[in-house]
Amino acid sequence: MYLFGYGSLINIISAQKSFKRKLLQTDLLPVKIKGYKKVWNSIEDIEFEERVNGIFLNLEKNDAVDTYGVVIKISDEELEILKIREKNYSCITIDASKVLNVKLDSNVIAFMTTKTNKIAKIGHENSYIASKYIDIIESSFDSYDEVFIKDYEKCLSDLPFEVKDGTYKFSDPSQNKFAKQGLNK
Repeated sequence: MYLFGYGSLINIISAQKSFKRKLLQTDLLPVKIKGYKKVWNSIEDIEFEERVNGIFLNLEKNDAVDTYGVVIKISDEELEILKIREKNYSCITIDASKVLNVKLDSNVIAFMTTKTNKIAKIGHENSYIASKYIDIIESSFDSYDEVFIKDYEKCLSDLPFEVKDGTYKFSDPSQNKFAKQGLNK
């Protein structure tokens, strides 16, 4: 099975934190998925100096568009670990035929926020996009081609929430461990 990563998982350093095996950049295969777009609306409880609503990238179904990300071949055990890291997201299946630029031998798993209480609306109070999260995404750009980068630059412009500088952590300790420290710490 494959995992579709479209946020911090496009960054090899960030992705590595959720895997026991050593990932190579070639394990993160750039793909174009039909029928989804990246949106800034997934709420996670995070802490800077105080607890806030951290706003992260999410997927939204939209048959009129395509979006870029990466697929990583994963095992059942790795999926269970990723479910801890992505605990507030629902695990969805994307048909392999929706992958437009690569032929895969199985469907794709993705994490998408579907719970209405975890989806931010414009004007949602005490809600911020962490600049460090944007840095994680942008620091991976050297590994991808121009078309891939332009797709991400579109979703990184005209952000719908204020960007907050500083170091943050996830309020949930197990989620924070997987996202920040990783499995091997």
